[in-house]
Amino acid sequence: GKKLGYTFNNRNFHNVSLGQGQEVVAEQALDLAAKEGHWVILQNIHLVAKWLRSLEKKLEQHSEGSHQDFRVFISAEPAPSPDSHIIPQGILENSIKITNEAPTGMHANLHKALDNFNQDTLEMCTRENEFKSILFALCYFHAVVAERRKFGPQGWNCSYPFNTGDLTISVNVLYNYLEASAKVPYDDLRYLFGEIMYGGHITDDWDRRLCKTYLEEFIKPEMLEGELLLAPGFPLPGNMDYNGYHQYIDDALPPESPYLYGLHPNAEIGFLTQASEKLFRTVLEMQPRDSSLGEGGVVTREETVKALLEEMLEKLMDEFNIAELMAKVEERTPYAVVAFQECERMNILTSEIKRSLKELDLGLK
Repeated sequence: GKKLGYTFNNRNFHNVSLGQGQEVVAEQALDLAAKEGHWVILQNIHLVAKWLRSLEKKLEQHSEGSHQDFRVFISAEPAPSPDSHIIPQGILENSIKITNEAPTGMHANLHKALDNFNQDTLEMCTRENEFKSILFALCYFHAVVAERRKFGPQGWNCSYPFNTGDLTISVNVLYNYLEASAKVPYDDLRYLFGEIMYGGHITDDWDRRLCKTYLEEFIKPEMLEGELLLAPGFPLPGNMDYNGYHQYIDDALPPESPYLYGLHPNAEIGFLTQASEKLFRTVLEMQPRDSSLGEGGVVTREETVKALLEEMLEKLMDEFNIAELMAKVEERTPYAVVAFQECERMNILTSEIKRSLKELDLGLK
């Protein structure tokens, strides 16, 4: 976008976050953009299910005769189950789809947590040693609470929307507190992280207690005195530079296991069962629907349809020649008139059947 001169503060760029009656604004933005060749971003379209049909029509209308630079970008949260899929087929078929999968496993999550910072962040605090140690412990804590959700009720009693904003704000708070006080205020920091930043999402008392316990284990005076284990076999690293921390994760983090989250290995059974069931269900849904033959052979759904299709085309009679029929009738009685009307209707129906069967045949080919 930047290369082509489209940026967020540019008037050629319309950014509409949907919900709360923003549909009219979105329609106006699309009309203007199609005419002028601007770009439009429509965020969170999953919040406006009723408006999606209008959006589909609007996009279809602008697909012809619009400015060649006109582009529409749409974002939506993934649907929790197949019956919650509300985005119209027309929009999906005409789009280039990009999905953003959250990382899985402690290794990927820890790298991702650290990716929110850089070398400048590590150097910004005058109390470098304390700041770096607590920042790394916070990254590990963030990765644990975020990834612990995959264990279902054994992870958290409820599923909480922990996000990277919680982590970056916690690091800003850490910086301000370290700069302002002579001693590291461990209790204050744990309270802010566990009760306000992350605790703000938590509604269950037991989950709140769990969050507090994690912070008591990860952030305490011993972290600067010697070896503090964040997980079995994974000590808190010493003073390193930014790339050094990434390298340390690659070199020292033990293989993925529930131990990294302070859980018993049995906690993984439910999660793995669920994952394998989902995988098998998807594979089954993707397979062609087969119907077995008496001789033991297998015919795919497409072949069955093709056979039926050919049989129907053979049975279809020719259209009535209305002019010829009329010539045979001497007197136009009401019965004869009704018969002619029915013949005309039958002709329309048979021609439509022929047309749609031929179209289906082309589709199968």
